[in-house]
Order: sequence, then structure tokens, then C-alpha cells
Amino acid sequence: MLAGAYGEIRRIARAVVSRSGPVQLEPTELANEAVIRLILSSTTFENQGHMLATAARALRQSMIDELRKSGAAKRLAPSAITMALGSGQPVVSLELLDEAIRQLQTVSAESARIVELRFMLGMTIDEAAQAMAISPRTLKRKWAAARAWLHGNLRDRADGVTV
Repeated sequence: MLAGAYGEIRRIARAVVSRSGPVQLEPTELANEAVIRLILSSTTFENQGHMLATAARALRQSMIDELRKSGAAKRLAPSAITMALGSGQPVVSLELLDEAIRQLQTVSAESARIVELRFMLGMTIDEAAQAMAISPRTLKRKWAAARAWLHGNLRDRADGVTV
């Protein structure tokens, strides 16, 4: 399953790199790092949607590790956070966003998975609903709730940044 999805993982990595500002990783390097993490995790995937959501998490972790290692700017481009939260123009630390997603995972694993499918993978409502085996209407409602939770969490945590 993983070998067949490598092209999709590379596509996702290209989107992540293009939204993430001054990152020194090439999309192929990021995709390779994510695949290595997936292989080492020995996770059994329920379906391709589950595998891609897990890949999105690995891509996010690889990106954060690279930012920390290189000392690169730790801010997302405005378009990335706008896509994530549907808000205006703020710039938010990638580390803050990652921590917020981790906290959301403890509150609702399903909501965190929806964020990964929509934000990291760029899936449409219909694609994400199919991957999660729920109706598009239900996913849309849960996506709105997850965005609102993230928005509040980031607003509370961002030092002086209005989200």
C-alpha cells in the first residue's frame, strides 16, 4: 500500500513545502523522510485514507524537525494558516500549530485526523469524508468544530499574534 501511495505522499510534500515558507527541504526529501518514519513505525493501516493521514503526521513532524535542526524561520506563510483555520492573514509558529494539533489529538483523535486530512493532505470535504467513512455533511460539521478549537487554542497561545 505504501509503495503505491508514494506519488501521493510526494504531492502532499510539495504542497507542505510550498506553504511553509523558508524551509531548506526539497519535497522529495520530505516525502522520503516521511516514508522512512512510516516504515519504522510498523503501523498497520486500515485503508489508504488512514495511511495518508499517518503520512501527513510524519510530514509535519519531519518539517518541524528540519526547522529545529536548521534554525530556519519558524513561521508558516499566511496562506497556510488561513487554509488551516479559515481566518485572515496571521502568521503562526509551525511549532505552535503542531502543539495545538497534538492537544486536539488528546481531546478528539477524530478531529485531529480531520485536520490532517484537510490541512496537511489538502483533501476536499468529499475526499476526507470518504477516507473517514462518514458523510460529507458530518465531516463538514466536525471540520468546523476542529477549526474553531484550533483557532481558540492558537489565539490563547500565540504571544501577541492575533489569529
